[in-house]
Amino acid sequence: MVLIETDVVLALASNRDKHHNEAVEIVKRIRPLKLSPYTLIELDLLILSGKLKVRVPMFHEGLNKTLSYYGIELIRPSPKHLEGGWELREKYGLTYFDSLHASTAMIEKEVLVSYDRAYSNIEELKYTTPQEALKQYGSIAKS
Repeated sequence: MVLIETDVVLALASNRDKHHNEAVEIVKRIRPLKLSPYTLIELDLLILSGKLKVRVPMFHEGLNKTLSYYGIELIRPSPKHLEGGWELREKYGLTYFDSLHASTAMIEKEVLVSYDRAYSNIEELKYTTPQEALKQYGSIAKS
């Protein structure tokens, strides 16, 4: 039903992020919740570049436990996602990872939830902000 990408995970991971509490609510309240597989690669590149300062491997262990605890499904990567990403970059000028997250959501028939409003320009994509996702899907709580 709902696919989150890297910006929601980053907000979830840092209690200093202005969207942290909202990201926590998304993870707690929206079901089923899925994660773009390309988020893992994007996070790793952010760590490698020094733009994201975390303790490795504790960060990865914590992410794995969070995904497992909340039942967040990691979508399997597919060449179709990459093909779609190329098309979206050409048509909309998206960044590499934004194009992969959008393509994944489209191919998997999921609503993409992100703080990045660049997705709102993609006609073929079902996109919503985290705030709207909580209003629309937030009542589907985990028992």
